[in-house]
Amino acid sequence: MTNPAFYSKVAARFGGYPDWPPRDTRYPDGDPEVYVDTMLAALGGGSLLDVGCADGRNLLAVADRFRRVRGIDLSPEMVAAARRNQRESGLDHVDFEVGDASATGLPDGSVDVLCSRRGPLFPAEFHRVLAPQGAVVHLGIGEQDVRALKEAFGRGQNYGGWHEAPLADQGRARLTAAGFDVEQRSFRFDEYFHHPDDLRGFLGKVPIFEDFDPVADRPAFESYLARATGERGIHLARHWFVLIARKSAA
Repeated sequence: MTNPAFYSKVAARFGGYPDWPPRDTRYPDGDPEVYVDTMLAALGGGSLLDVGCADGRNLLAVADRFRRVRGIDLSPEMVAAARRNQRESGLDHVDFEVGDASATGLPDGSVDVLCSRRGPLFPAEFHRVLAPQGAVVHLGIGEQDVRALKEAFGRGQNYGGWHEAPLADQGRARLTAAGFDVEQRSFRFDEYFHHPDDLRGFLGKVPIFEDFDPVADRPAFESYLARATGERGIHLARHWFVLIARKSAA
């Protein structure tokens, strides 16, 4: 799991998650973010808990589908940014607070839908707080995500995970063991950055490398550019997945 201090650093520097640098994206399997939003809309109507909510922008975009909405995050700086975004949105049924997804402190069965968008997965706690027939929507980052980039750097988020069981399968097994019926869907997509500075800026804002240093990492960065630059731009091969988990009957 990403260190909350990383997100606090990003929020302190940019006032939340920054706008991403320009790039072209191709989604042969569909856009995973759009798929998550669609699933949340279909499950809407009751209460929604978003764990690892960051600056809240994704949550606020779907909040009008629910009667009560709460976002929690371990980073106080991200929660402060989320509260600013909430005030600007005018959605007064949405609350943000610092909270731990592994021990939410919420009453049993008090949540209808729980979303974790590139956030943590704690199946037992999620099962406890969900109402009967409640559902989890989890957007995860797969073990093959930007593998070539990580290999060029010799490190990175879940480095070497491609030698182990797929992360989607691991998550599904954990949710099933906790008492959920689970569906999963994998998304491969491609991003093309227009200029090395765009990719360099991107790597300073995301936890692919929590310790990315433009100076110290210059040899690895340039090695990757030499391999990944083509007619469309600098290529990143992405791999995400979505798990839809519903509490099992009985």
